[in-house]
Amino acid sequence: PCAGKTTAMSKLSLRLQNMGFAVFVVPEIATLTITGGADPGRYTKQQHRDWEVAVLRLQLHLEDGFAEIAEKCALAEGKHAVLLMDRGTMDVLAYVGKDAFDELLEENGWTVPQLRDNRYEAVVHLVTAAIGAEDFYTLENNKARMESRDEAIELDGKLSRAWVGHNSLHVIENRRGSFEEKMRRCVDVVCQSLGVPGPRATPRWWIVKLEEDVPAELEHAEWNLEHIFLKTSDGTESRITRKSAEHGPTTYHHRVRGEDVNGEHSTSERTLSAREFKAMVKTRDPGRLKIKKTRRAFLWHGEYYLLDTFHAPAAAAGTTTLFLETPGRSDDDAAAPFPPFLRPLEDVTTRKWFSSKAHDSYQRTIMMAETTADSGGAPGGG
Repeated sequence: PCAGKTTAMSKLSLRLQNMGFAVFVVPEIATLTITGGADPGRYTKQQHRDWEVAVLRLQLHLEDGFAEIAEKCALAEGKHAVLLMDRGTMDVLAYVGKDAFDELLEENGWTVPQLRDNRYEAVVHLVTAAIGAEDFYTLENNKARMESRDEAIELDGKLSRAWVGHNSLHVIENRRGSFEEKMRRCVDVVCQSLGVPGPRATPRWWIVKLEEDVPAELEHAEWNLEHIFLKTSDGTESRITRKSAEHGPTTYHHRVRGEDVNGEHSTSERTLSAREFKAMVKTRDPGRLKIKKTRRAFLWHGEYYLLDTFHAPAAAAGTTTLFLETPGRSDDDAAAPFPPFLRPLEDVTTRKWFSSKAHDSYQRTIMMAETTADSGGAPGGG
């Protein structure tokens, strides 16, 4: 609540339309039902659960309907189309709790990867103004909202944790700069996900040692990734990824890093079907080994951390890296909070070989492994 979604949607729509995209904005179903007569604030526990189930089903139908319109009325005319969702399917988890949500999944034959990973190319969580911008917290712009500041803070944490595990989750908080800067960062991450120009962000990478397991109270997500690199002849990097977890189906993704244009590389990603993945494997580049790693994702002090422990190729086995996305932060800003269960071995973000735009993700992986070996640092745990 009161995070800036309405403004962000407006700015995103305008920017993407100006870049030639057909933009479709899927409205928030909960607000539609409340303004249409639903009153979840006075419902019993069972009634509230039934209402959330109805909201989720409507969400799925509306998203699928907009996707069909985009495909038949925009893509058919040769235009690129983007669907912007005010809310997503996993939000229901934050409102009903894990036990009730698991029951919903079983009753309806749904899975978390189906509702989370396969439906959305990117997820942007805008932190409520109740955290870090308290003076601006208000419910006047949405009559369907009713949370106090304390309730908004609690709900914000539940909503962000509900999406932990998505391939492209971005958490944008209020501590850095103005509201306009927050909106700039939101536009930036969406543009990056689409592979089009946007305001710049500054990600950070470390080689680390995992001193102990990620604490259970962080409710971290864990999955395995297998990157396979494809043959290209135009200076691009084409990579397909198999994502699998102990519980739940496997999902597949394709990432393309564009050729150098005036010193910059565009990046785009999309979800694949199992059939598409199998077909693309046939064009694998034999000169590049598969990269296999276990990824742990968690939230710490309002930041989204990705912890990767490599298993293959052999040169990288045992190396653990930490990725932290810090949109809008300059090198002079204060360092991000570092979890106590991790020990940094080296910040490789500013290393020449890492920052050079000439290197792709495969080369970076090999060079990080060589850096760990050269420095004599102990490989990461996991």
